[in-house]
Amino acid sequence: MFNQDSTLMTILNKAADMVVLSVLWCLCSLPILTLGASSAALYHTAVKVIRQNRGYAFATFRDSFKGSLRQTFPFTVLLVLVYVLFGATCYVCWQNPDSIIAGIYVFFSVFSILVCLAAQIHGFALSGRFRLNRRELFTLIVRLTFRHPFKNFLLICIFVFAVELAIYYPPLLFIIPAGSFWLSSFIQEPLFKKYINYEEDNDISAV
Repeated sequence: MFNQDSTLMTILNKAADMVVLSVLWCLCSLPILTLGASSAALYHTAVKVIRQNRGYAFATFRDSFKGSLRQTFPFTVLLVLVYVLFGATCYVCWQNPDSIIAGIYVFFSVFSILVCLAAQIHGFALSGRFRLNRRELFTLIVRLTFRHPFKNFLLICIFVFAVELAIYYPPLLFIIPAGSFWLSSFIQEPLFKKYINYEEDNDISAV
């Protein structure tokens, strides 16, 4: 039963890795502007360590976090500003429910937030998985965000469901972040292969 290669031990090891990764993600995301780097590192590590059984959770997360911090920082700042802008617009316009113009602004703001959320999910994952220059990254984010509406809908549902669970059951923060990124990778990895040529055993490569 305690054989390291047994199904039980494999499940326990992966669960332990998910706890470690979720804690690391929470700690590294506390300064909001490092959320991009921590999310990129979590996605990369979820794919490499949990799915592909390669490397160690802590070391892989640490190295990926350092490697993606510079690239994800400006993207994270831009996203925060966009969310604040559209969030404030929604709040202000919501105070005037009888105004048609206000309703249009609310609809546009919510739609824009959802588009930015899809771009965020793909952008952070790409930054963690591949070495891309800014032009390549931007091009891939646009293609992934607008060419695959149904899969983006599923990814947003996973994200929203994970946030809801974390809010209503805070102890689940010890496993939800890694679990949601791991689940999302089953949708994102096939998409990435459509646009990027890479081998399964090469976790970081160029377009």
